[in-house]
Amino acid sequence: MKILLLQLKRIGDLILTTPAISALRANFPDSRLTLVVSNKCAELVPAIWDVDRIWMARRNLRDLALFFTVAREKFDYCIDFTRTDRSAFLAFLSGARTRAVSYRVRDQSKKRARVYTDFV
Repeated sequence: MKILLLQLKRIGDLILTTPAISALRANFPDSRLTLVVSNKCAELVPAIWDVDRIWMARRNLRDLALFFTVAREKFDYCIDFTRTDRSAFLAFLSGARTRAVSYRVRDQSKKRARVYTDFV
């Protein structure tokens, strides 16, 4: 099972996401966890060891390569911790049948909410 985790905000948000990542690893030990983080969080990346791969998102043309990589991978699940347009686009590209996000997205953007299948 391949799970894509999206946390494209700042370093504090990434730190707050780590317990959820650890819980996913504990409950799905055989899954392949891929985390996409902002390049602004690069300093914290070595401390996150519950994931199999970490991909950096940048706000420039290099993100095109990331978009193609995510689309090629065909994930089973996607969990979006970020709730932004960019993360919604990555969730869509993931090809995951199950794409989860905070229930707040439904109130923030009806267009963005259409990308997701589950709201928690």
